[in-house]
Amino acid sequence: MKIRTLLMACALLAFASIAAFAQVGRIEGDVIKADTKEPIVGAEVVIERTDIKGSYPVKSDKKGHFLHAGVPFVGTYTVMISAPGCEPTFLTGIRPDREQLKVELRPGDGRKLTMDDVKSTQASMKSGGGGAPQKQISEAEAKKQQAEYEKKRKEIEEQNKKLQADFEGMKKFFESGLAKMTAKDYAGAAADLNEAAKLDAEQYAIWANLALALFNKGVTDFNESTKDPARRDPAKQAFNDAINASGKAIALTEPKLADPAKAPEAKKQMVTSVKIKADAEGLLAKRLGVMEMVDPAVKDYQQIAEMAELPADKLKYQLAGAEVLFDSGKAEEAVAAYTAILATNVDNPDALYKLGLAYASVAKFQESANTFQKFLDRAPETDPRVPEVKAVLKDLVVGNNLQPPKSEGKKAPARGKKP
Repeated sequence: MKIRTLLMACALLAFASIAAFAQVGRIEGDVIKADTKEPIVGAEVVIERTDIKGSYPVKSDKKGHFLHAGVPFVGTYTVMISAPGCEPTFLTGIRPDREQLKVELRPGDGRKLTMDDVKSTQASMKSGGGGAPQKQISEAEAKKQQAEYEKKRKEIEEQNKKLQADFEGMKKFFESGLAKMTAKDYAGAAADLNEAAKLDAEQYAIWANLALALFNKGVTDFNESTKDPARRDPAKQAFNDAINASGKAIALTEPKLADPAKAPEAKKQMVTSVKIKADAEGLLAKRLGVMEMVDPAVKDYQQIAEMAELPADKLKYQLAGAEVLFDSGKAEEAVAAYTAILATNVDNPDALYKLGLAYASVAKFQESANTFQKFLDRAPETDPRVPEVKAVLKDLVVGNNLQPPKSEGKKAPARGKKP
């Protein structure tokens, strides 16, 4: 029996834009009381950019430490520090990503400095006047900082170039993979999408489409295995790889479910990915005898049944889970699953048909006959299973000396899916 490739296509999402590394640095240090090692908690530290306008205020923590890790790397700064009961001070010519600053505050009036105060103090010091103490940076230290800055800038530029190259390469592999999948070259599609995933492992669209390509490759290999048994192992591998790829897509989707703005789209993505995973697990169990995949498949079908918004979709996934149990030889569990489905879908011919078979598999022949009669009462005469069920029902009654089940009469044609 051949199985079909999935004809649906995963909704292709726009790539998350790859932002170049922001060229930012950090300014940090410790504030202590002068001539002691006692930290000053809650000291106000105002980091002012002096080449262009920019202000970055922070406060020292309980250890007297302060940190701002988001200041633009290209820039020079003046750092003004004040605290209650202390004389303020300032440091000039500060660049990010240098050594930590050590600031000592002496007792004072606790006032706060402004940039005008700093400029006034600097002007006064140039003319020989007094002013607040400040840290002067030597020419050698300034050159060292400039060299470090240039080195870091070049590193960031190289990182940005690599990111851009990776993005272009990923995009090329992704588009090639989709084109090959459209052409039903599933092995080629999987190879290209794998390369795309190596370049950017955080894209849901890559993993979802990779899972789909691998699933379809597994179906193709399995169908060919009827002629060439050597294709069974590649089919198993493809289905297992599809499960892994689906797992990556699911992991990227789950965090979005908690965000009200992202949840609707994330829910659709989750259903798509879990279904591919469940289908791969189900085929491994039903067609390739990998029995450890039965329970995961049933669990995954149940998950998407619970997420389904339309009753028809909910029923479809419940039936799929029950079918995995039945086709894998777990007839008792299948009886329970189909019975549960019929509790809320009493006229469903698919569940009645499979429940009749499941009862027969566990030698509950009277229950099987009764269920098959219900199927005949509800299924339209055009249902291709009707002649088969009539013959089976007759054999059940005669061969097992059963009480012929009573017909309830034909009901309105039910809209059951075709087998």
